[in-house]
Amino acid sequence: MRAATDEELLSAVQAGDMDSLGLLVARWERPLFRFVYRLVPRKDDARDVCQETFLRVLKKSHRFKTGSRYSTWMYQIALNLCRDQARRAKRWNRLIAETTEVPDRPTGALARDGTDPARSVERREKADALQRALERIPAEQREVLVLKEFEGLKFREIAEILGCPESTVKSRMYYGLNGIRSALAGQGITEA
Repeated sequence: MRAATDEELLSAVQAGDMDSLGLLVARWERPLFRFVYRLVPRKDDARDVCQETFLRVLKKSHRFKTGSRYSTWMYQIALNLCRDQARRAKRWNRLIAETTEVPDRPTGALARDGTDPARSVERREKADALQRALERIPAEQREVLVLKEFEGLKFREIAEILGCPESTVKSRMYYGLNGIRSALAGQGITEA
């Protein structure tokens, strides 16, 4: 028996099947959190955005367009909530504290994947430097980079999520990569 697609599960949610919503949440909670956490640097805020995303999926399931992809629709909702979060932070003139937490990282002396601790620390430092660099580029460029490089979406899908032409997405990607390189160079990192 084949597993139901995301779109089939959402259709069942529209018919009132809350078990299907549970399956969607179970399938998407980790990928969604990783996506949101790269745009909303505080872990608690990222969790709140994820929770609100799934609540909106439930409340607005009737607005899902047949023939669309669930993941694209869900990312649009999450991205809008991330933007709202950033606006609230600015409005209240609140500084979002930098965090060194990154999901799915080993925390003990030995990494789960069997690598030596020195190598794990080096990878962690590079990941932290990349996160700091991401935070230094404009939000529009950061969104494109996260969707393309971390979520693996195609330019066409990103354009649909952002509601802009594919050429704009490619331009933001180009300038975002240049911004990341410059921010990393400012941290003394010259590796690609």
